[in-house]
Amino acid sequence: MVLRKLLVVSLALAGVITINARADELDTFQFRAGQTWQYDSNVFRLSDTINNQAVIGSPSRSDYFGVTTLGAKFDKSYGLQRFELDVNANRYNYKDFSRLDFTAVNYAAAWRWSITPSFYGNLTTDRQEYTDNTADVQNQGQLNRRTDRLTLLDAEYAIDGPWRVLGGVFERSSSNSQAFTFEGDSNVRGVEAGVRYVFASDSSFAYRLKQGRGEYPNRILSSTVASDFKDREHEFRLVWPITGKTTIQSRVSYFDRSHDGLGARDFSGFVGQLDAAWRPTGKTTVNVGVARDLGNYQTNNISYFQGNRFFIAPTWKPTEKTAVKFRYDYGVRNYKGPLSGFSATNRRDTTDLTVLGFEWEVIRAVKLTTSVFSDRRKSNEFGADYKSHGINLSVLASF
Repeated sequence: MVLRKLLVVSLALAGVITINARADELDTFQFRAGQTWQYDSNVFRLSDTINNQAVIGSPSRSDYFGVTTLGAKFDKSYGLQRFELDVNANRYNYKDFSRLDFTAVNYAAAWRWSITPSFYGNLTTDRQEYTDNTADVQNQGQLNRRTDRLTLLDAEYAIDGPWRVLGGVFERSSSNSQAFTFEGDSNVRGVEAGVRYVFASDSSFAYRLKQGRGEYPNRILSSTVASDFKDREHEFRLVWPITGKTTIQSRVSYFDRSHDGLGARDFSGFVGQLDAAWRPTGKTTVNVGVARDLGNYQTNNISYFQGNRFFIAPTWKPTEKTAVKFRYDYGVRNYKGPLSGFSATNRRDTTDLTVLGFEWEVIRAVKLTTSVFSDRRKSNEFGADYKSHGINLSVLASF
């Protein structure tokens, strides 16, 4: 909370300065307004084994909904300081399932501070609220909204030569609109420290040690439910521009979470992600990546999950104002860690998400976007599979 208040004060001061700026500097403000219309064949991501009428009170699981967006963006530098603010308000309105209507206010704010050219860092905070279609809720037929928050103060000091010293403090949280989700709410506060080496080629390699202490709030404690926990993570990052057309970014960590008084819920392992960006031609880019996930998931038969993901996302721009985009995501999750006295479920999920989209910049300030998608999950857990498809159309104006 202290970090967030400090950033708000900093942005307020920046706003006062900007009000007194010259008229030709007011382009640092940008306002946005947009409207999206979408059809979804399976809003609640229900299995074909589920009786629609009994669970959601409707013979149909599909619906149309609209999203109205209003937003503003501020980006301004003053000497060695840079201030950024991006705010969006999104209103969701469903045609049939009106009980799902809600308004999300999301933001991302940053103070890119610098005391000297060799001593600099970031104070950032952001909030993202979104519909988590894939969340497993205990009450089927409910839709979960997840809200993620992260506030970070970090610093970097450039020693003579290629070495940098790193440090920071952070606070992150995740909360759900549904009271009973198996991944649950969490709050974590921690510190980090490390070093970074910058090569003459602009490649860099960094190591950070992150330690945090957290809790699962709003839980009814019992002999099978953990509350407080400790995190420790050894993180390695590499940025490598192989050629002018290809760049690789990678992160590999060993993550360990231990629960106070309930060691059966502990888990640890390797996590990370490898991303490659390739521009074979002036009109074509291809992004591809693989990731290893590890996360909390608590039932009597499960304490955590391990997952592997792969994605490929090419973009082709036939003209300066149009773009064709495709993305395919494939993932596998395995659920582990049964409590003593309970047998393992051996649950295994596979997910497939395919999106094909088209963008057109009608005029400089107006963009039209349309896409079709297919979203599937297969599982050996009864009732955990689903399939959905849909189409959307969006119009966004920026001025």
